[in-house]
Amino acid sequence: MDEQTELLKSFDRRIEANTMATKENREEICVLQKKIDILHRENNLLKEAHAEQTRYKQRWNLRMIGLTEKDGEDIVLGILTRVVPMSVERLRDTVDTVHRLGRKGDAATSNNTPRAIIIQFGMRVVRDEVWKKLKDARVCKDMHIRFKQDFSKEDREARMKLWPLVQEARKRGKRAFLKEGYALIDNRRLTSVMEHHIRLEL
Repeated sequence: MDEQTELLKSFDRRIEANTMATKENREEICVLQKKIDILHRENNLLKEAHAEQTRYKQRWNLRMIGLTEKDGEDIVLGILTRVVPMSVERLRDTVDTVHRLGRKGDAATSNNTPRAIIIQFGMRVVRDEVWKKLKDARVCKDMHIRFKQDFSKEDREARMKLWPLVQEARKRGKRAFLKEGYALIDNRRLTSVMEHHIRLEL
């Protein structure tokens, strides 16, 4: 009986030790989870800050689509002078760089589609003037080219997902607009992450 009693006490001590260890592990897990949550929030804030900084820089850009590879980038300034009443010299002073995206002959151009051209303006007012007048620019029809705003890959994907929601909201008489990476529906800011719930609400 003494041996059995001592054995039971030994089991009790082990159970108590395991219970204490489990409690300590839980407390440590809770502390670590809080740290992970903080790091997760900080990471999201940093990602959003970086995305906004990228958007800010890209607001000075325009993307030209459809200009054949043989024409080259040097013709771009001449095209812009047909959009806005401005000399080539002044445009050269206000346009920082003109370059094509990707490398010539890569997979993106395998279907004979010319690579897009990024035009980086040094003056936002000139960029906005060009963008405003592009809608009625005859040169776009004559040369079969078009211009787009320069959005990041993430924003382009978000806009593709959100555009059907904007169309659907407009059909229902709501005020809906597509912005950089998000949509505004009745003054409510919506992201592509909320897409499923938005569809249910609409």
